[in-house]
Amino acid sequence: MTLFEDTPLEDAGAERSPHDQEAAEEPVRPGRRLSEAAPWIAAFLGGIGGIGALGYLRGRYQRNTVFLPDKHPDGVLDPGGQGLDAQDVWFRAPGGPDLHGWWVSHPEASGTILYCHGSSGSVAHRVGIFRELQDLGLSVLAFDYRGYGRSAGVPSEAGLFADARAAYDHLVGPLGASPAELLLFGHSLGGAVAIDAALDRPVAGLVIESSFTNLKDMARALYPQAPLHLITRNEFRSIEKVAALGMPKLFIHGTADGTVPFEVGRRLFEAAAAPKDFFVVERAGHNDVHLHGGTAYYQRIASFVERCLDGSRTP
Repeated sequence: MTLFEDTPLEDAGAERSPHDQEAAEEPVRPGRRLSEAAPWIAAFLGGIGGIGALGYLRGRYQRNTVFLPDKHPDGVLDPGGQGLDAQDVWFRAPGGPDLHGWWVSHPEASGTILYCHGSSGSVAHRVGIFRELQDLGLSVLAFDYRGYGRSAGVPSEAGLFADARAAYDHLVGPLGASPAELLLFGHSLGGAVAIDAALDRPVAGLVIESSFTNLKDMARALYPQAPLHLITRNEFRSIEKVAALGMPKLFIHGTADGTVPFEVGRRLFEAAAAPKDFFVVERAGHNDVHLHGGTAYYQRIASFVERCLDGSRTP
């Protein structure tokens, strides 16, 4: 039982990428069995006063359901072989581990995207999306959170928030991007990370795809018969943050999303401050919005980026 399974499908000619097929066919691991039994064990331990054991279980459960990293060398090792000219970059959050990212520079970029991926996989599983964004005339910095890909450390909610700010600071510092020409793009869990970063890092706009209100709502929506929300330690409370963000926002969600239900994504949009747009992709699931949306999906992103950048450049 996991809250997320959100590595995007890359190949429009196949139902699943090799990574997604592998995940779907993966045998049940002990950690997953623990996740399935966690609510009932938690109730028992709480009833007998097992506070220390309950705390351990909460932490173990959280790691198995929210953070699903793939480590190097899993994924695409040579993005150039996939048509993506990506430069390895390294940076560090204050007091944190070494973090890895790909800098995809466009020679005549109209703007820059800081891409925050979802809870599973790594940047090495998202080459196609970065290539399409570059084709829109954008430079992209895509990075792995601590514990993902080639980044060191162990993931946590506070850690992911710190990592996104470190990526932003590296982008506007050594890489020389202008905040007035920079947009945050977050998919699924990365949407929560991008929303949090936008609280104190200036950007021209925010794209949030297939994301959620908070993790407790996710647990209630996906497992209404199991009180998983009672042992959810990480929160990612995006719904309490979006009302404070004044930059233009584009929310994107598929109507057939089985991971983050469509209505959860709509509630996040409704809670956000204006200006905002909601792009609905019919029949799209959680990881294939870009495939179902096709040309219209990328045109919508391109027009939103253009509007954000035109607004930020107005005297």
